[in-house]
Amino acid sequence: MLQAKAATMTVELETGILSLTAHGDHDIAALCDVAARANPKRGFLIVSRILGRHLPALPAAMRGAMEDLAAMIPADLPEPVVVLGMAETATALGQGVFAGYRRRHPATLAYYLQTSRQTVPDALRIASFEEGHSHATTHLVQIGDRAMAAHVRQARSLIIVDDECSTGGTFIAGAEAMLAAMPGLERIETCCITDWSNGSYKQRMPVETGGHALLHGDMTWEPGTASTASRLAASSNTPGTAPATGMKSRTGLKDPEQAIRPAFEPGQGERILVLGEGEHSYEALLFAEEMDAAGAIAAVQCITRSPALPGHAMQSVSHFSDSYGSGAPCYLYNLLAHDPDRVVIMSEVGGSQVADAKAALAALGSDIPVTQMICSYGS
Repeated sequence: MLQAKAATMTVELETGILSLTAHGDHDIAALCDVAARANPKRGFLIVSRILGRHLPALPAAMRGAMEDLAAMIPADLPEPVVVLGMAETATALGQGVFAGYRRRHPATLAYYLQTSRQTVPDALRIASFEEGHSHATTHLVQIGDRAMAAHVRQARSLIIVDDECSTGGTFIAGAEAMLAAMPGLERIETCCITDWSNGSYKQRMPVETGGHALLHGDMTWEPGTASTASRLAASSNTPGTAPATGMKSRTGLKDPEQAIRPAFEPGQGERILVLGEGEHSYEALLFAEEMDAAGAIAAVQCITRSPALPGHAMQSVSHFSDSYGSGAPCYLYNLLAHDPDRVVIMSEVGGSQVADAKAALAALGSDIPVTQMICSYGS
């Protein structure tokens, strides 16, 4: 049963009981909901309302969160600065925070990297680490340009962007792996939408660390006795392969990127659900912003590897194939929550996405049109 107040939330899930308490005068329910993971390693999932992943998010809310986090980052970080977005959930958030940081500090020598569950042919792998509680544990950090790799190895500051922090374990694993690749690191800043760790992880970080979040708080988790997810699919952690024309954020950027894609003219007032696909999610935000500017009413969600149980924040669960060839199961939650007139899928590579989306819509009693935009990226 859900009990929500301005600063507290207690939810009884199929997998246990989750209690959240925010510091200060914050409305938890305005930022997030919760669901049960279909994952024996961790039974809860904190579901952001402004991330554009499991729930439809308005582009203005997404961009606002990115800008607010970017504004929290200190202006005097020693250079070079590397911003690292965490796959797959925080890849749009990471690039958006980087974009906000670059606008504020255009003269700073800064680079954007993101972890990935897709391998990039011919890229240099500078780090990898494990996220123990995840359905897909392995994070790869890859750089395509050897000259950029040399600059990145000289970084003195690292900004790690993730969607939420429960214990801080992922921040620690990422920081330790990146320190091995960037031995001159002097300062780390972490950014996330919600931080429930009470900052306890910072004393275990390998260098001095500052933490930034839109909401700070505490959490308690009481696992249930019933096992609702005894095992993950064997392919959950299998890497796919990024296409040659795929986004360059997987291999390093100096500036935020935008895809080359076909033009699209929305109807005035048309409600459009824009779907990102796995790590390919920042372009969905850019497209949604364009649709809003053209008179449509857009919202962003994403096809994801993250397995969750139906109920609570997940009012519907739809199934997709992985377009990157990994064989990992993929999902889309709350497909009709935006009440869309059309679905637009932003893809790096063609596959069964349209057929999967039409089948998912039909299962929910809808036959709205589905459009796919194939996005390609230059060097």
